[in-house]
Amino acid sequence: MKRALVLLAALAALVSSPDPASAQAGGGLAIGLRLGAYFPSDQDVSDRFGDVIPIVGIARAVAPSPGSFALFPNLEISGARSGSDRFLIIPLTLAAEYQLPVTGVAVPFVRAEGGIAYYDYRMRIDTATVARGREFGPAAAVEAGVGVTQHLRASARYRIFQAYDGFDFSGLELNAVIGALRIF
Repeated sequence: MKRALVLLAALAALVSSPDPASAQAGGGLAIGLRLGAYFPSDQDVSDRFGDVIPIVGIARAVAPSPGSFALFPNLEISGARSGSDRFLIIPLTLAAEYQLPVTGVAVPFVRAEGGIAYYDYRMRIDTATVARGREFGPAAAVEAGVGVTQHLRASARYRIFQAYDGFDFSGLELNAVIGALRIF
């Protein structure tokens, strides 16, 4: 119950914190469809779930604003299942994003994130041994990408997750955020 309340509070903080660019463009928070691929860096993780794990979700749709800097909370859910093996990671981070001061259609950006994550995993090591855990630990990421409009953004991000029981869930993500729905 306590974990559920922490996650609800984090979600409320995420939704109630519009980024400066969207606030200037009419206020509120816009979200888009996030499509991508996650490439685990740990061989044991990729052996269980594949070299490429699809990503489907929602993400903040940030309008390009050259030369701007923003701090905002970020809440995501990542995970996969294969047979009896599974993992779920829910990072809650503070993101710092800088959009480069360029002119033109595409606006490059860089982002760094740091915070905590909830880790829930179950991995069969051999016929007699199962590694499992439900832990809180550190999470971070570095990202670079380009925003074309509020409706299209592409990026590459390296996620840094805590290793547990010999499994490191860190890895590279390639993402696109498509569309924008203003939710308030």
